[in-house]
Amino acid sequence: MSDSTRVSDNSFRFFGGVGLGRIGETCKQILNNLAALADRSAERARFAALPLRQLEDIGMTIAERDALLRRAG
Repeated sequence: MSDSTRVSDNSFRFFGGVGLGRIGETCKQILNNLAALADRSAERARFAALPLRQLEDIGMTIAERDALLRRAG
């Protein structure tokens, strides 16, 4: 048995077939959460940068926008 096969067997026994999947799922969840936070942050930045004219077009005052940004933050 080669060294790489032996290491592979030990890794499989250590994590188990299901354990390795759980680790992968957890990592994927963490990365998805980080991506969602980044998207939300970018969306807030775009919303905060809306000019007064566009706020007036949708019937929102600067104070209402600021209140929404504080609540969302």
